[in-house]
Amino acid sequence: MKKIVLLWAIGIALFSSATAQEKDQVIKKVWEAVGGKATFEKSRYIQFTFASERNGQVGNGRNHIWDRYTGDYRFESKAANGKTTTVLFNVNTQKGKAFEDGILQPDTTSAKLIKRAYGAFINDTYWLMVPLKLQDPGVNTALEASETIDGVKCEVIHLNFDKVGLTPGDQYWLYVNALTGEITRWKFLLQGQKNTSVFEWAPYQDLGNGLKLSLKKTNLESKSAIVFPGTKVLPSVTKDIFIKP
Repeated sequence: MKKIVLLWAIGIALFSSATAQEKDQVIKKVWEAVGGKATFEKSRYIQFTFASERNGQVGNGRNHIWDRYTGDYRFESKAANGKTTTVLFNVNTQKGKAFEDGILQPDTTSAKLIKRAYGAFINDTYWLMVPLKLQDPGVNTALEASETIDGVKCEVIHLNFDKVGLTPGDQYWLYVNALTGEITRWKFLLQGQKNTSVFEWAPYQDLGNGLKLSLKKTNLESKSAIVFPGTKVLPSVTKDIFIKP
């Protein structure tokens, strides 16, 4: 009996090891598809707009410029009343200043606007950059059964979280083209919700230095989309970009 239990335990260990290796190979392909870890590491300044598209019309978006090395951030959005909010802060400390139409806001107002801008940073960068975040601290990944979508075999990576981020109860399923390593769609179940959403990803585009990401994700049910116009890796920025509104 002891021999049977031992053999069973060894079999489980070997299976787990093989599954982990398969998952690591898929994640390696995901990195290769975006241009590689080295390309991402040298991508210091990232600029993008997060916007929704409905019936071919793109609404007012949220504009971002991020210094990944220092955490300095510039966030801009326009309200329905036409006022432009600019928040200059650091994503690591969540400290900074906020302006409306160029006018510095009181500390209490700034604190609220910084909190809102930080939430947008978390949400919007995740939508854009999730292929780059699979190995972040607190992220759990598991390889599930592969699926065939539109005749293409896709490996499926399931993501959940160890109490990190603003909504640690979120779950994601990434569908990775088995040949190219590009994520072709994702499904997610957000914290507190009962139904999943599925978005199809447009093919990756080069952001200017070899880093490649999908810049359009289309909801399969509503056909609305999240788009990222003006996304690029900047070689440099002016010194005032994180200081002046």
